[in-house]
Amino acid sequence: MELRELRDIVISAVALAFIFVYQGADQITLSLALLPVGLLTVSTSFVLHELGHRALARKYKFHAEYKMWPQGLILALVLALATNGAFIFAAPGAVMIMPRADLWGRVQHMSRKAYGIISAAGPLINIALSAAFFIAAYFFSSATLMFGASINAWLALFNLLPLGPLDGTKVLVWNKFIWLALMAGAVALFAVIQII
Repeated sequence: MELRELRDIVISAVALAFIFVYQGADQITLSLALLPVGLLTVSTSFVLHELGHRALARKYKFHAEYKMWPQGLILALVLALATNGAFIFAAPGAVMIMPRADLWGRVQHMSRKAYGIISAAGPLINIALSAAFFIAAYFFSSATLMFGASINAWLALFNLLPLGPLDGTKVLVWNKFIWLALMAGAVALFAVIQII
């Protein structure tokens, strides 16, 4: 991982952690106290989601690197501050995937299936992490673990929405049944966690 890419993913991860634990201007001390929980749960989940896309894309022999979207990051911070943490917009950046060219300049084609599988990797990681955090929270009765379960279910659900550049659009275009299965898993986890 190059230094610029590492910088982008660290800034995005720390900013997201703050956004998810921010409780409002009058609760800034509490928000800062919760930051380690956010770093453990939100940052880890976000980084694993993005690295999942990156690793799978590279397995398919595509060029893939995380790039921060400064405008998205600023918008997310402004919305969190303006709504006292009530509205979360999580689009700090993404893994950019580009086909490689061979020695003769021929560009490797990216199939709809490959793009769909690569896009499904991130939400699938969040679903697995949500389930793992949830099971661990059940056995250890931990608010931090339950927060990790909730965050991961939310990240999976958000990223599976079939809107614009989100993962859900690419998965749905590739395979409607896989998209539906992933979305059903994310919705079910999110609903169960909210009830408990």
